[in-house]
Amino acid sequence: MENDLITYSQVFKDMENDYFNGVHRNTTRKRSRDISSDQNSFKRCFLDIFDKVKDWDSYVTWEGIKEALYSPLQDGSSPVGHKDFKNRYYRLRQVAERAGCKKALEKLEKIDPTQTVFAESQSIDLDTLLSLLDKERNTDYRSVTDNNARDGWCWVSAMCTLYGLRPSEVAAGQNLTKAITVDGITFPAVSDPNNLELVLVIGEFTYFGGSTKTGWRLAIPMSKDKTLINRLGIHNVCLPITESKDPSKFNDNHRKWLSRHNWGLTQAYAFRHLGNQLGEMNGIPQEIRARSFGHSVTVNDSKYKKRRNLATELGILTRHQRQPLPLDMAKQTLLNHGINPESPEMKAGLRLIYQLDD
Repeated sequence: MENDLITYSQVFKDMENDYFNGVHRNTTRKRSRDISSDQNSFKRCFLDIFDKVKDWDSYVTWEGIKEALYSPLQDGSSPVGHKDFKNRYYRLRQVAERAGCKKALEKLEKIDPTQTVFAESQSIDLDTLLSLLDKERNTDYRSVTDNNARDGWCWVSAMCTLYGLRPSEVAAGQNLTKAITVDGITFPAVSDPNNLELVLVIGEFTYFGGSTKTGWRLAIPMSKDKTLINRLGIHNVCLPITESKDPSKFNDNHRKWLSRHNWGLTQAYAFRHLGNQLGEMNGIPQEIRARSFGHSVTVNDSKYKKRRNLATELGILTRHQRQPLPLDMAKQTLLNHGINPESPEMKAGLRLIYQLDD
């Protein structure tokens, strides 16, 4: 007789090897044990679930799978209905499949892992953000460290809003303080006050070695309004520096700073979603916004519209009630108000507004 029973340790080791022998699902970059982001992702998606199994040297059984699946959350509550439960379910199902544990698979087949408990999605409108930035920047914390932290995290929040970025992507900006040339095209520094296009080059890795979620890409501002850009302080580049090799540390520091300073939110994605609405308000097509944000149109159309801020939503709707007039209609409207559209001043103005040839 041949013993074909497999221990949890054997299955976990095989799954770990398969993960690190694979590629990043968004960028197709080869994963590596030497890259902190890959290590962190493995821990979050696999190891934290494996650790729910108490005895790794025992054989895979339904009883062990069940205990790990229904293990209480940190607050002692039941995981059923939570995102954690859904993640555990599919990962432990892989374990049962690899071990050939038919009883566990039969039991899992009868369990519904659908997520029914969701965290409240936070949002913020532009006026509130600008007020918070003004308040912080007019506050002297009498400590160089605190003032530097204030300047840094205010600037990161502003960048996340204007470009619709994840915080870690700000830390991967390649042309923040100096111009760079890629394939013969030069991208001026964001810090350059004469840089009007403000195209941001996002690298595949942050300055502290973490990989970005969607890899290398270009991002554009969701508004070209100079007054807004100056109020956000975009040209005043102030990137917070963290020495941690843990990719999540940068985001955690941002979140903790927001909490300590009572901004009323701790979810950095609130700024990213505000950026999406800002782009919509300024008439940037959804396809362009999605490309700049590094995700699909489907994601932009589904997940991002679920977190719409009511004040910003109202602004979008009311703004689109007053669309620019076509050129001929604009000229006629000027005539109706006693203004000659053929005067040198008006011709120059119309040429600029409608981007006409000389």
